[in-house]
Amino acid sequence: MKSIKYLVYSILIGLLFTSCLLRKEYNRTVEVDNDHLYRIDTEVDSTQNFGTIIWADFFKDSVLKQYIEKGLEQNFDVRIALENVEIAKSRFKQGKQVNLPTVSGNVSGAYTKNTQNGQFGNAFGDITRYDVGLDISWEADIWGKLKATSEVARMNLLQQSEVKKAITSDLVSQIAFSYYRLIGYDKQRDILDKTIIARQESLEVTEALFSAGEVTLVAVKQSEALLYNSKVLLVEVEKNIEITENALSFLMGESGQLLERDTTFTDRFDFKLDVGIPIQLLENRPDIKSAEYLLINSFEQVNIAKANFYPSLKISVGGGLQSTDLENWFSPSSFLFNVLGQATQPIWNQRKIKTEYEVSQSQEKKALFNFQRQILMAGQEVSNSVMIINRQGDIINNQQLECDAYRDAVEYSQDLLLFGSANYLEVITARQNLLQAELVLVNRQLDLITEYIKLYNALGGGWS
Repeated sequence: MKSIKYLVYSILIGLLFTSCLLRKEYNRTVEVDNDHLYRIDTEVDSTQNFGTIIWADFFKDSVLKQYIEKGLEQNFDVRIALENVEIAKSRFKQGKQVNLPTVSGNVSGAYTKNTQNGQFGNAFGDITRYDVGLDISWEADIWGKLKATSEVARMNLLQQSEVKKAITSDLVSQIAFSYYRLIGYDKQRDILDKTIIARQESLEVTEALFSAGEVTLVAVKQSEALLYNSKVLLVEVEKNIEITENALSFLMGESGQLLERDTTFTDRFDFKLDVGIPIQLLENRPDIKSAEYLLINSFEQVNIAKANFYPSLKISVGGGLQSTDLENWFSPSSFLFNVLGQATQPIWNQRKIKTEYEVSQSQEKKALFNFQRQILMAGQEVSNSVMIINRQGDIINNQQLECDAYRDAVEYSQDLLLFGSANYLEVITARQNLLQAELVLVNRQLDLITEYIKLYNALGGGWS
């Protein structure tokens, strides 16, 4: 008898030891190159990172902050993401219970009337039976399969939480993009309004010169065409304003409407370009954290698939009361009890288990590649934004000088035309160049603001 006990204990200890060897724990194998992931000339400081600034401090425009708050409350993508998190929470709660036994109770009553013409005639008479029972079933986690299943549920919850953060961060950026684009269109509309007034006056001067025989009818028609051209551009800008207002309203979960905004680019984003060190991306960027949680999920799926090759052990216990008479239902003689131990070893399963294992391994590799890709892409986004911000200032300054030069050219050519020292083509060319340069200057200024927001997003800012 003792030898049997020792044998059982030895088997159990061996199974537990094998379980420890079978299921592996996840360890991050991807290393972040802090020296080369960012293509930045300046030294990086691990203690400074403006991607950690909360969005309410990053943006200064009070109207914009109201729109962001409204978007975070009403945007449908954010609300859907929140529900996905709730779904993952429920599944995680269930996943934590996989190691516990399942318990079910049953109560039944039955009445059987036997036929007198049957094999036994009326020997047994009519039978009334009452049953009440409790069944308990528990699966031993010998190979770590249930632990891996619980980890999958936990990773799903963490991953959905990071997806929600990523959606929030992108929403904040998209609202800011749309808002500043509206301000940019407003500035272009102001430029075109002034241009139309100036070109109307210029047309009147050209018509007077034509009447005096100083210019030809071609000059009049060219001036007239320029006026119509500026009106067409104005309609295009007004169309873009309404489209952008509709898009911004949609981001806030509302139908299209006229939206209030500031008249200037009030946010100067005069932060020092402290981008931190690349490894901080693993903690700050929700899309990277989400990718790693997906990798861990796939890793645990491999553990589950591997455990499926080995036998499962299930223990079932049942007990209850059974009697044909209610008066004797609770007597000791009505008690029944059973215990069942069952080990199931897959032998032939149409290659399903092996296929699932091979697929899980490939899925893990895909998740690893995706994790690495997200890190590399984040480094590229940060590098590009820093480079553009550092160079955009020179572009804006030169664009401003170009506008000043064309503005002088328009003034000089108009004066020379009045005195007959310049032809109308010089005036027309100068006016057209000035308009294009002024419109481009607005876009250059908008590009700088947009790039600051992109860098903030690339560093993981916007979700807090």
